[in-house]
Amino acid sequence: MTLKLIWDKFYVSIIFVITCLVLGIILMCTVIGSGSEYSEVDVNEGDSIWALADQYAAKSDMAKADFVSWVEKENNLTDGHVKAGDYVVIPVHETKLQRSDSTIQLANQ
Repeated sequence: MTLKLIWDKFYVSIIFVITCLVLGIILMCTVIGSGSEYSEVDVNEGDSIWALADQYAAKSDMAKADFVSWVEKENNLTDGHVKAGDYVVIPVHETKLQRSDSTIQLANQ
């Protein structure tokens, strides 16, 4: 079979397969590019998990105790302590965190 005969006989199938591949690649890039749903925050000197809960629990729509439990579990904090320079994942969507931080900056100017 020549390429022309193959194309004439299977062009619909070939176009369908190519379209599926392209859409699959686009979907994979979208899913991979979406990143984590949660934010990562830098722990400052004197911060504790409860201090982070005071600052961020309302943005996560969680009670402070639930926020603390979630942070301890997800960050493998067996003793519940964090130290300055640590990065901690918190259950606040990145866009929610960025939006509220920019609002605070505007209010302080």
